[in-house]
Amino acid sequence: MSIDFSPHAELDVENAVDELTDGYGPALALAFRARLTATVNKIAAMPLAFSLVEPPPPNYPGLHVLPITRFTARLIVYTPTDTGILIVRILRAACDWHATLQ
Repeated sequence: MSIDFSPHAELDVENAVDELTDGYGPALALAFRARLTATVNKIAAMPLAFSLVEPPPPNYPGLHVLPITRFTARLIVYTPTDTGILIVRILRAACDWHATLQ
C-alpha cells in the first residue's frame, strides 16, 4: 500500500512543524510528526473507514477527512487511490477547508 503526499500536503506539514516549533518548542513539533505518521498509517490500513467530505469538491471525488490523533485542530484530507492513499492537504480544522479544496 502506497502513501503519497501532494506537494501542498508536504508544505502543510512543514508549515505546521515550523509553527509548532516556533510557538511551543521542538518537542511538540516532534510529537506532531509522530502523531501524523501514526494517523496516516491508520488511514492506510482502512482508507474507506473515515468520513467522506460532503459535498465532494469537484477536483477530488471520494475525498475523506480525519483529525490527527491528539492534534485534532489539524485535519488530514485524503483520497484512496488504486495503490493506497494520497494525502491531499493537512489543514486547520477551523479554516474554511471546503473553500481551500476548490
